[in-house]
Parts: sequence; C-alpha cells; structure tokens
Amino acid sequence: MTSSSSAKKLARLKMSDSIWFRDWPATDVDQILSLSRFRQHHKSEMIYRDGDADELIFMLTGSAWTCMKSDHKSVRFGMVYGATLIGLSRLLTERFVDDPCYEFLAAEETLVMAIPARTLVGYLDARPQLWRAMTEAAVLYQRHCIKLALVFYSGPVKDRLISALYQFGLSASLNAGQQPQQELAIPQEELATLIQSSRQHVNRALRELESDNIVKLGYKRIEIVDAPALERLAVARLIGMATPTREKND
Repeated sequence: MTSSSSAKKLARLKMSDSIWFRDWPATDVDQILSLSRFRQHHKSEMIYRDGDADELIFMLTGSAWTCMKSDHKSVRFGMVYGATLIGLSRLLTERFVDDPCYEFLAAEETLVMAIPARTLVGYLDARPQLWRAMTEAAVLYQRHCIKLALVFYSGPVKDRLISALYQFGLSASLNAGQQPQQELAIPQEELATLIQSSRQHVNRALRELESDNIVKLGYKRIEIVDAPALERLAVARLIGMATPTREKND
C-alpha cells in the first residue's frame, strides 16, 4: 500500500505534468491535494461509476477498463491510464441522466486520487480562466482518445496488438514515472477485448511477435524482450496515423 506522503508527492508531480492541471497555480494544486483522498484498487475492483459519488478521479498509476452498463450488462470497450481525469460531468450544474452509464474497473493495481467535485468547481468558479484551461484539456484528451481508438481498432491485428502492448506495458508506465513493465499480466482474452479481436487472432499475432524476438510467451504472462523495437513500431504507427496523406496529384 502506497503511503499518503508518497502518494501526495506522486500526485503533485503528475498534476504538474498533466493537461488537466499544468496551468494551475501551485498554491491551488496544493489546496486540491490537501482536500483529496488517495485510494489503492486491486484488479477488477470498481474505481468509479456514474452517479455513485460526488467526486472526480485522477488516476496516478495503473490502468482501468472503461465499461458501458445498460440493461444490467456491463461491456468493456477500452482502457484509460495514468493522468486521466474521470467524472468530468460532475463539473456541470445539470447532471447527465442518460442510460447507459459508465463504469471504470481496475485492470491492475491502480492508485487514484479522489477529488471532491464541489471543491474543484469552487476553484474553477473563483478563477474563470481555469475553466478555459479545463475545456482545452478536455478537447486534447478527446483527441488523444480518438487516436488510441484508431490504433486499437483499425488495421491488421498484429499492428493493433503492437499498439496495445506498447500502451499497456511501456507508455503507461513511463507516463507514471515508473520503469517500463517487462512482464505484462494482461490475459490474451483481455488483449482481444482491448483491440476488438478474438483470442485466436491475438494468439496468432503474439506468436508472430515471438518469432520476431519482440515478446516471449509464458503461462498467463507476456514478457517484452525487445522494448526498443516494440516502441519503434508503436510510435511509427502513431506518427503514421497522425500525418495527413498527400494526394497523388500533388
């Protein structure tokens, strides 16, 4: 269990680097920190559900499944990682009452900071310029999510898998100020869910990556044996999707 002092130190660092709080005065960041609570969630535990509590969740480490719940069913459709701010609807006067609602389940050991929504709204109302910063952050985050959806849900299964392994094992850890994970505890079934494929196709793509000496497969684990190669492939794919294609007649 992470101590309160180390959690607060990590939170201050993450907030100063995040799109959500990097434009905030340091005194305001410290005040928010003093009024927030830290929670450690084990794998599969509920981190946040729409309407359950009047708070926002700032993820510090780990990752969480984004789920949509409707008609008593909960469907996983994506993941969120460190420095994500969950529960933005709590900043609005009018509550969303649409069905389905969203749930977030820990995909691994995950540390979060729970921020009282009223406290955050009070700071934003007292400093209107921060509303603009929060809106800009929301737009940037939306674009980031669209980019992740493109790399996870489009293209050959092997390419999508490379992006998923990079995001889950390398990028998320580095963004959390940790060493990249060399062994991933994510089952192949969950990888298949993450990239919207089947376990059979994921297993075949993993075998190809093993033949390329990028990963090594074990019992319920995936070892990344060539992290630089995985990173090069994943980043090249991200850059390729972000670069507009030129017309042939240009």
